[in-house]
Amino acid sequence: MPAELEPIPSLEGSHILPKAAEAPKDVPPGEFDPQALKDYFKLAKARCFDGRWVFERQWLHRIYYVLDRQWIRWDSKTGGYVDKRLAKWIPRPTNPDLKNGVQAIRAMLTASKIGVNARPSGADPQNIATAATADELAPVLHESHDMNTVMNESDWWFIVTGNTFLYTYIDYDFAHGSIDEPMEMCVGCGEEMGAAKIAEAGQVCPSCGGTELMPAMEEDGTTPKVTSTPKGKPVTRALSPLEIAFSNTYPRFKDVPEVILMRWRTKSYYEQHPDYKEQVTGFNWQKSPTERSMQIFKMMPQMNDMGMNPFMWGGPASSGKEEEGAPEYELWIKPCGNYPKGCVARFLGDSDPIVLESSEEAVPGPFPYKDAKGQPIFTITHAGFEHVGGRILAAGALDGVVGKLDQLNQLDSMMQMIIQRMANPVWLEPKGAEVEKFTGEPGLVVKWNPLTVGGNAKPERLDGTGPHPSLFQLREMYKRDIEEGMGSYDVLKGNKPTGMDSFSGMQLMVERAQSRFSSAFQSRGEMYRDWFSAALELEREFGPDERTSAVLSPSRQWTFQTFKKADLQGAVNIIIEDGSTSPKTNLGIR
Repeated sequence: MPAELEPIPSLEGSHILPKAAEAPKDVPPGEFDPQALKDYFKLAKARCFDGRWVFERQWLHRIYYVLDRQWIRWDSKTGGYVDKRLAKWIPRPTNPDLKNGVQAIRAMLTASKIGVNARPSGADPQNIATAATADELAPVLHESHDMNTVMNESDWWFIVTGNTFLYTYIDYDFAHGSIDEPMEMCVGCGEEMGAAKIAEAGQVCPSCGGTELMPAMEEDGTTPKVTSTPKGKPVTRALSPLEIAFSNTYPRFKDVPEVILMRWRTKSYYEQHPDYKEQVTGFNWQKSPTERSMQIFKMMPQMNDMGMNPFMWGGPASSGKEEEGAPEYELWIKPCGNYPKGCVARFLGDSDPIVLESSEEAVPGPFPYKDAKGQPIFTITHAGFEHVGGRILAAGALDGVVGKLDQLNQLDSMMQMIIQRMANPVWLEPKGAEVEKFTGEPGLVVKWNPLTVGGNAKPERLDGTGPHPSLFQLREMYKRDIEEGMGSYDVLKGNKPTGMDSFSGMQLMVERAQSRFSSAFQSRGEMYRDWFSAALELEREFGPDERTSAVLSPSRQWTFQTFKKADLQGAVNIIIEDGSTSPKTNLGIR
């Protein structure tokens, strides 16, 4: 019996919806009561995960196929994908057509350099100056957010699952540097605190209101005590649909009232975080997440292209030494009646979540980012590969060709069995011919007795019959159907079409092949535009006071441009340059 994949817990049972409850009515607008947030989170989680298992099952199936794990089936008993039950002698070939198609489309997307322009919102001179600065700052922000790497990761999810997201935020991490703040001690109560908290309280002790303060010292009594806090830096992450949940009943992503970001955090992360280490005391940690999306995403590092789960190599399913952790959910509530300025809250755990509080990041609290007009901004944007009417989640490039790939694999398996069983030559040996052994080696000497069986003891060799030529024609039809279904024609892979010799003709073929992806190009460009709008607002509010960028002139001399945050205080609208979402050939440039 072939080794089976390690089954994954059932999709249907992974999201147990809570009982219906009324929305909290005793929460005044603008207050962020922990119990009210927990009640809202339970309702939001029920809405965001309702029916989600259907798409999770599809996404996991596509991921397996791209990684050449294609002879699988859905097992309703275990609620996961397992190897198909086949006889041992039946071969299981896999075809890399999907992987090659993904790489062809991904290379085409990478070749497109999206251009953005800033348009002033009105005739105010400040808006005009901001638009001019933003245009020149675009490549600097692109490099600062490492968007080449981010978009490369985003494109893989964009093609395979049909959905990708960009999340722009301020990342407070010691990797970006730290700020040393002197500590002061209240003479009255003896509490030690940073200078920032004292300034927020009006230069008095936040605990007792005392005014007598003195520098806090280390145990040696001579060294002033300081505390280090991480610096914040605007960053952008590419999110897969497995890391974000929302209600799919809305036709557009901008219409959803709330979204939930999911991530798996280790126990050591919270124990080392200055804001969380006391809040997680006594928390029940776990080895793996219970939510289906996080299970799949946490399993991604163990997936490979060998067609077998590494845990099934005869060893135990798990070493049992992995670090404990817990799922963390970040709830974003768009501005509404209870929260006019929006709400951001973090929750730790599934059954009885903890509301995490961070004074550094001001959570829970209103939206931390605002535009030039003071309005809260939502910094998560979405792109769908092929829009499906009536829902947000789009279809991917592989959805229409997986069935054809199954047919191709089955045909290759049958042809391989024909070659092994019917195309091999067969020797007929009469009984009593006294032939010692047939080995099939070159120069083999066969000894037989011509006097037995009436003089008919000579062995006879029968040539095998190979696969019929029609099978090869059928195979080429399947491969052509897969290419046409994905849109990854030969010309996109660098192959010269038959009968096409002129360079301009091949360029025209490239443009015609790329025109099929116009909606995908547009959706990706809109996502990039929304990202740049958010990145520009974060740069205006949290960026350095001054940036310097080196530019190489046409005369091979370096010039330096200086950008000041004070020049970004006006209001602008971001638009995408016409034709910049798709790659251009020389013919297209002319």
